[in-house]
Amino acid sequence: MFFCSLSSTFLLRPLRDQFGIAKGVDALPRLYCFTLLATAVCVPAFWWLSNRTPSRRFVPVVLHVCAASWLLLAGPLVAIGDYEWKNVPGLGETFWGGFSAVNVIVPALVWIHAVEHFRREQGQRMFGFVGVGGTLGAVFGSWLAGVLSAHPWLVAVTAAALLEAAFVFFLVSLPACSAMLAQRGESPGHVSRGGVFSGVPRLLGDGYLRAIGVYMLLLAIIATVFAAAQTEILGELATGAEQLQKSATIEFWAQGTVLALQLFCTGRLLPRLAPTWFLIALPSVSILCLGSLWLWPTGLVISLVQISRRGVQHSLDKPAREILYTPLDLETKHKVKFLIDTFVFRFGDVLGALLAVELRGARWGSWGGVAVMVAVACVWIGIGVFLGRRRVAPGHDAAERPRLSAGS
Repeated sequence: MFFCSLSSTFLLRPLRDQFGIAKGVDALPRLYCFTLLATAVCVPAFWWLSNRTPSRRFVPVVLHVCAASWLLLAGPLVAIGDYEWKNVPGLGETFWGGFSAVNVIVPALVWIHAVEHFRREQGQRMFGFVGVGGTLGAVFGSWLAGVLSAHPWLVAVTAAALLEAAFVFFLVSLPACSAMLAQRGESPGHVSRGGVFSGVPRLLGDGYLRAIGVYMLLLAIIATVFAAAQTEILGELATGAEQLQKSATIEFWAQGTVLALQLFCTGRLLPRLAPTWFLIALPSVSILCLGSLWLWPTGLVISLVQISRRGVQHSLDKPAREILYTPLDLETKHKVKFLIDTFVFRFGDVLGALLAVELRGARWGSWGGVAVMVAVACVWIGIGVFLGRRRVAPGHDAAERPRLSAGS
């Protein structure tokens, strides 16, 4: 399921990136506002479904809706020709916002499905392995994007087919999920309770959850600043097809790096090292990447920077962040986790885009901009240390700990 889901999103990601390159860095704040708007529409709809429908029903519904969206996109993409987005006014902005929301929603559905059935100890053993399936899908999708670069409409059709394949494997997983629940004496078909926005007071009233939210916010801010640098550097390429192929190549090698780390490092290190080491790995690498990009702002360096950052993010940082949710009750996993992974994360994108444009101003200077981002990364490290030290006592898992108290 994770393989097919990430194949779909990574197949479309270079197409989204190419539109951003065509618009330029100065347009990124406006584009990320479209992203935030799309997220603001999608998140309440997801909560509405989760409040009224068991996850075994709303996960397929969301997958089908996303697949239908990409099929509807294919028609207008025929008209843009050789990436002439102006041929269909508004198409690029709509695609940018919609993809950025779906890019968070679809992987979140897979992890919601996983954390609902795995306890903390199982997550430590298996989340790295589950991540390998997704990484293989990301590698495949990035490679396929380069192959189909001459036909953007075919990219959309293929992405829709991959989401339907993800639904098939979701169905295949259900018997094993039922068996795990039966062993623990739990029943499937849980329906969340509470209002559509009941996750907001939980997020604001719990110190642990607030720390996770700030961590994700800072992650998004710095990731968007690096994306802006990539947009500016790749904008020097001549054609849209070359820009897409270069973006796809970066993603291919980045996800290949993730795969190597997951196969040889994640599964061995995750059960043995404290979560703190995983949570501070990405901000620490980001500081090194900021210095490298400041010294050598070239296409080769931005490629190496993005490959190294995404390798660490998806192989080390991502599994550790998912484990942070395993002690929480099921309603918190559904509502607060999805709120953080979508709305909070996308708000960080907007802040990162605004910061990237601001730091381009001459009054900051290149060194001043790097200093600001290093300061942000240091705060990010501090939040990672705090979360890593918040250990849950043995036995306090989702079945025995119904809710974290406010201020815990």
